[in-house]
Amino acid sequence: TVRLDSSNYDFSATRADGRDLDVVDQSENPLSFDLLAWEPSLSRGRLRVRIDPWNREHGAKLLVRTGLPAANRSSPAAVWRGIPADLRVAWSSILVDDFEAGNLLHNRLPDSSFWYLGGAVMNSGLVGADNGRTGSALRVGCNANQCTGERSLLAATQISRSFRSFRALDSLELWAKGTGRLWLTFEALDSVQMGRMARGRIDSILPRRAWTARVLTSSWTRIVVRPEDFDPSDNQFGNVGWLALRDSINYIAFHLDSGTGMWIDDIRFHGIVRDDLR
Repeated sequence: TVRLDSSNYDFSATRADGRDLDVVDQSENPLSFDLLAWEPSLSRGRLRVRIDPWNREHGAKLLVRTGLPAANRSSPAAVWRGIPADLRVAWSSILVDDFEAGNLLHNRLPDSSFWYLGGAVMNSGLVGADNGRTGSALRVGCNANQCTGERSLLAATQISRSFRSFRALDSLELWAKGTGRLWLTFEALDSVQMGRMARGRIDSILPRRAWTARVLTSSWTRIVVRPEDFDPSDNQFGNVGWLALRDSINYIAFHLDSGTGMWIDDIRFHGIVRDDLR
């Protein structure tokens, strides 16, 4: 992954869409690359470049060129050609939690954190995934009448101790089942709100957030949410929309309405890697 900013690249002559980019090795042989993000007005860009064995000798260099005639040189398919699917997932995503550690502490991210559970504690926690899935999952059951009306916060965890940019996010993936509508939510909590969350005092927390809902069923369903899937900004319950939130995220949360509980498992961010959250 190549990260460019004003300290290592001159964006002054680049196109806004990045279609004038090219990546070559030190002998000017073209390298396959994927243009993940390109924002000249903010002096930042991100590319994924394929470095084959013959380009890996000690001291090897690559060159990012721009200002060339407009062309779509980015080739995501060529970047990953011949690389097994499991390695592709490992190198281009990060697992938030698979709930196999035996406790409610997720430690797959650079910053570990416990899960906050806002439902019926006696009916919540780690359970066998069952129904065709193996291992453990997180179950959160609603208190009486808790989830019949407005959206109720059932689970949340800290992604990072400080705000992080999620501009590179390709998708949020997880498996879920239950009843009602599950609201998948990214949030930005300030230090006061984070303190109240840690103490379980969330009655007055109203963070800036972006969310979208999916209807749950009694069977495990793979849910994939892309940035364009989040609801437009309406300032209801703090919803500012994805574009306003994507550079200041530090929590992920799961709300529920019109149901009695949920199960979630194998939460993963595609397009986000560990270095993005350090």
